[in-house]
Amino acid sequence: MLTARTADGIPYRIRAIRPDDAQRERDFIAAMSPQSRYQRFQNSLREPGDALIASLVNVDRHRTMALVAVVGAGDTERIVGVARYAADAAGDCEFAVAVADDWQGRGIGRTLVPLLFEHAAKQDFTTIYGTVLADNPRMIDFARWLGLKVESPRRGETTVRAWRALR
Repeated sequence: MLTARTADGIPYRIRAIRPDDAQRERDFIAAMSPQSRYQRFQNSLREPGDALIASLVNVDRHRTMALVAVVGAGDTERIVGVARYAADAAGDCEFAVAVADDWQGRGIGRTLVPLLFEHAAKQDFTTIYGTVLADNPRMIDFARWLGLKVESPRRGETTVRAWRALR
């Protein structure tokens, strides 16, 4: 477990997600604004089903991994950010990141995602990529800050691909 601070000095902890985070993950998703849920899941997800939650909290730490930023402790512990990847059939990995609406702009994503990329590199993945909504300039700027190459949107497409080599 790693302790970090937001840009405005609030401490939080970073750790791997665990199966016992199922309710915390459900609460995290439910608390997201409709726009944040759409930007993260790229659909109008309302209530995450049990199967989705199970897939999000049960990671093998190699082909699938998720790091969470948490505040509080014990029964009051709350997820305020998640960065995750999943290996694809080609042996690359796709990543995603989400930060609770009231915690955005405080540097949590800028701490979580590089740690996730480091973990993926240690697992011998060579490329990581994300699919970003073409009308999400904050995420596109963040992807560029992370050193990802962002393709130009294709005519009629609503998403762009951002990728980079891990080694």
